[in-house]
Amino acid sequence: MKRILSLTILIAGILFAAAAQEPEKPVSWRVTAKMTSPTEGVVTLRPVCGEGWHIYGTEEVKNGPIPTSFSFEGSQGVEYLGGVRPSVAPVRKYQEMFGTELTYWEGAVSFTRKFKVTDAAKAKIAGTVRYMGCNDTRCMPPQTHSFSVAPKPFKKK
Repeated sequence: MKRILSLTILIAGILFAAAAQEPEKPVSWRVTAKMTSPTEGVVTLRPVCGEGWHIYGTEEVKNGPIPTSFSFEGSQGVEYLGGVRPSVAPVRKYQEMFGTELTYWEGAVSFTRKFKVTDAAKAKIAGTVRYMGCNDTRCMPPQTHSFSVAPKPFKKK
């Protein structure tokens, strides 16, 4: 009986240690929206990548990974002013895994998009981010992150 209990504890310990090696979700997203004036604001989308993970650029490459893309369908009471802008340029590098040159972001990056409020009572920023994350040895399947946030009120400084 003691052998079975010891073996069970050993196996459970090995499984726990293996699970602790890789994050369950190596890429997650934080989305905020704040007003920069009484009528305009900015939505910020930040990927949080686990150690060694990155997300791919926005350009589609034949036989490459799914590019990062943003949709703002579902938003209400706002009008967007221009497109999504990254805080830093992506790295451009040949990737053996795909056999081609690709762009990707690793480390700190945020994506912003300006908006104007057209109906303050209904103002809501909503949509999806479609992306694919990889590290040096493997890729996660393409993911879609849905978001919905109300803009934080404007505060004079």
